[in-house]
Amino acid sequence: MAVANKLRAGQIVWAAVRDRNGFRKTRPVIILTPNDEIGIDQPLVVMAVTTTYPDPVPKDYIELPWNPDARRVSTGLSRRSAAVITWLDTAYADEVMEVIGTVPTKTMNNIRERLAKLLP
Repeated sequence: MAVANKLRAGQIVWAAVRDRNGFRKTRPVIILTPNDEIGIDQPLVVMAVTTTYPDPVPKDYIELPWNPDARRVSTGLSRRSAAVITWLDTAYADEVMEVIGTVPTKTMNNIRERLAKLLP
């Protein structure tokens, strides 16, 4: 797939990943795999993006920039969205359907810092 050659860490892409019940669903995810480890035959580590907002907002959510006109924001997200720190999965490059945007550097750094606190 042509998309596979363009994948980079910090991109938001559409891919099929498992939901919290184990069912595969197509949703936006953030690529966490470092650029030098991205390959067509290697799984990508991804973090799910959600538009579901319980009240209060869970502590494992990091809000992402969005705009009703997705062209006006680097993430390409047109609805209120959050990266879910505790919702990690894998996907292969050939399972990525579309690149929709990029997480801003400051937000990506926050995601990495929060992940580092969770991982041993």
